[in-house]
Amino acid sequence: MKSTVSSKGQITVPKSVRTRYSLGPGTEVEFELREDGALLRRKRATRHPIWDAVGSLRGKFRWPKGIPHTVDAYIDYIRGGSYEELTGRKPRRRKK
Repeated sequence: MKSTVSSKGQITVPKSVRTRYSLGPGTEVEFELREDGALLRRKRATRHPIWDAVGSLRGKFRWPKGIPHTVDAYIDYIRGGSYEELTGRKPRRRKK
């Protein structure tokens, strides 16, 4: 496969290459200069900062013992109340 550089410095990436590497319109690519030529590759996505926060919580959170696995029961536990006292009914059990 080959391509020609236009007068504006643009090249057309062959369709088989675009398909194989999922290079669509707007995809950023980067060039790496080497002794024997240049390497074209898709630009790696930057890591979103939320993943650093999630990673720092790994192993820190455990569901409290004796609290049913429902959102309502957990919120009551956090607020210091009792699900049964507030609603007058027992919490539903989570299906396993």
